[in-house]
Amino acid sequence: MSIGILIITHGGTARSLVAEASFILGEELGSVYAMEFNRIENLTGAEQIQSHVKQADSGDGVLVLTDLMGASPANMVFEALEDYHAVMVTGVNLAMLIRACNYRHQTLELVVQKAVEGGKRAVKIFQK
Repeated sequence: MSIGILIITHGGTARSLVAEASFILGEELGSVYAMEFNRIENLTGAEQIQSHVKQADSGDGVLVLTDLMGASPANMVFEALEDYHAVMVTGVNLAMLIRACNYRHQTLELVVQKAVEGGKRAVKIFQK
């Protein structure tokens, strides 16, 4: 069992997150894919998103991480996931991705829960 992970963000953020998570974890991240969303090129991106979801899915489901709720990538993912065993989580950050990678041999539901918890825990306020 291994959950596929697809990150879709504006610009190159998705690729950067995958590269940094790979560096921190000290391994190549198989079944973790990045898709760059460019609003000019991806206005019909639903088909492209579906293609990436299919690529990421090994049969156990796919966690799709996007950057902004309500933005074009998230809206298109929402429409594209209808026919797949997949869950979208918005507000992706590096901690969320690392946590998802660490638990991706569990069920999709548990990976989603752990990813969200990890992402929330990484947000702190520090001031003097």
